[in-house]
Order: sequence, then structure tokens, then C-alpha cells
Amino acid sequence: MTPYFPDLQHVDEIRRSLWTDRALSRASVMVGAGMSRNAEPAHAGRTTMTTWSELISVMIDRLYPAGTSVERRRKELSDQAGATSTALRLAEEFSAAFGRSALDDLIVQSIPDAEFLPSSLHTLLLELPWSDVLTTNYDTLLERAAASALGQRYSVIRSPEEIATASRPRIVKLHGSFPSSRPFILTEEDFRTYPRRFAPFVNLAQQVAMENVLCLIGFSGDDPNFLYWTGWVRDHLGPYSPKIYLCGLLNLSDSERLLLHRRNVTPIDFTPLFSREEYSGSFRHYAALEWFLLSLRNGRPYNVLEWPDPPPTDGQSMQKLPSPLPPPAGNVPHRERPHPSWH
Repeated sequence: MTPYFPDLQHVDEIRRSLWTDRALSRASVMVGAGMSRNAEPAHAGRTTMTTWSELISVMIDRLYPAGTSVERRRKELSDQAGATSTALRLAEEFSAAFGRSALDDLIVQSIPDAEFLPSSLHTLLLELPWSDVLTTNYDTLLERAAASALGQRYSVIRSPEEIATASRPRIVKLHGSFPSSRPFILTEEDFRTYPRRFAPFVNLAQQVAMENVLCLIGFSGDDPNFLYWTGWVRDHLGPYSPKIYLCGLLNLSDSERLLLHRRNVTPIDFTPLFSREEYSGSFRHYAALEWFLLSLRNGRPYNVLEWPDPPPTDGQSMQKLPSPLPPPAGNVPHRERPHPSWH
């Protein structure tokens, strides 16, 4: 029996917004650093893309060398490495101590973009008919995956000046892009001045959030710019604001869920389907995201050119995976497609 999944109705709602009969869907996606963890090494010897915490550790080592009188401070910062506020403050310190160019160089050296390739998850994500794809990632995995994604042709926006000439769907690099679209937004000052220096990006992100259901993937939802944009939408649209969904293995407390709901963010937690007892490590995150993307793909309306067989619904990499949500009832004519029990 399929495990109980209380957030099923929200996945269905995203599918309805994604597969509309309009020229453009009513769903957009915002991609964070967690998605880059699914990249595939281009050469032997590497395992996974640098994590947010690992980048923070590099800054700590440079600012507070081991074996000095600042060992206590090192430990305090290491314990807080997962907090966005800690990363922003450390980046500000690093820029002040060594210069902005040194910070940008550290980011480039610590995130070896060219040594990784997009995975099948990147391609699967970009084959869905998103209205827009927003990302705070510096790497080029999404752009490279878009080149091989079937059915979609994305324009890539790396600077505000490119907005006017780009057509939808778009991949929008909100925080800079390798190799040279700078600054890479990371310091406290970057975020403080972002609404003024990158006003066109702010307007674009607010427009996307006003017009579409927005999915957050590989994203924590506590990015200062994200909070600013979505807060602006709440202020102006109130109860008419489109839904925002935070998707992932979340393990949220009741108070964290309450805070998200107050910000008009609905969590979709895949933990009931992918327990730690049955799935482990990075495979657990990969499996959960593949299940989600396949379930969204299965919402595609029936295409007569595919008759008599609908598109495949099973993941290519999964060995033991809950069945993705099937196509909606009646989506494939002349065939009985029993709906599995989701209870």
C-alpha cells in the first residue's frame, strides 16, 4: 500500500496550473542550490557539487584560521553554517577583509561548474511547461539542460538589460551567473541594495509571483530577496495572491509550518513517501524530486499523436520508488487506468 501522503492535493493543484489550455501555463518554478546537488560529475574523482555549508566553511577557514586564538569563534560560525544570515555576514566580512574581487574568485573556485553536467532531473524539470524558471544559482546547469530539453525553448536572462529582448519561457539568473555575470549576490550589502541596483529583476520576480503558482525546488525559502518579493505581493494582492509551494524533504515543526502559511507558502513534504528507513543520503533527495517531477509530467493532457500508448511514467534511475501520480481520470481515451489508493 502506498504510504499516506497528506500533501497530495497540492501536487494535483500544481499539475492543473502547469497543464492549462492557455498558450502559457500558470505555474513557474524557483530553483535553489539544493537542485545543483543532483549534478553529475564530468570526470572521475568528484562526487557532488559544493554545498552551501561547504562554501561557508571555506570562508571561515580564510577569515579564522585553525589553530589560532579565534578557535571559539570558528566553532560558533561552523555551528551556524546552515543559516542564511550567517552566510551573508561571513561574505560581508570576507569582502571587507580581502576585497570584492577575492570573494567573487572564491565563489568561482569553490563551485566548479565546468566539472559537472546536468542530470536527468535537470532535463525532466525543464521539459515541463513552466511559464518561467527563476534561479538564485550561479552555476549553468539549468541553461545547459535546457539545450537538450524536449518541447521547451527557453530564453536565458543573466542581466536586467536582457529582459526586454527575452521571450517566455525564460530562465532568469537573479543572483549572477558563471562565468562572468557579476556581482554574485551573497553579502549583506548585496541584499540591502538589491531592490535599487536590480530593480528590473525585482519587478520581474514580483510579476511572476503575482501571475502564477510558484514552486520552490532545492530552496529554503528564507532568502532575503524572496521574502521581500513575496511580501510585496501579499501586501498588494492579499488573499488573492497565487499560491507558493515549498517542495522537498522538509521535516518541518508545527511552528515552522505555521510561519510558512503566514507567508502564503504551502509546504509539500515528501517525507511520508521517502522515509530515512527506506532511503538514505543523497539518493533519498534524488528519489523524492524525481517522483515529484514525474508526477507533474503525468498531468500532461492526452496527445492523440501518442496513441495508443501514453508517455512512460516510471523513473529511469529508481529501483524502489512509489508510483508517480497517474494521469488524471479520462486523460487517455479507450483505456482503463485505475487510480492507486492514496490513503
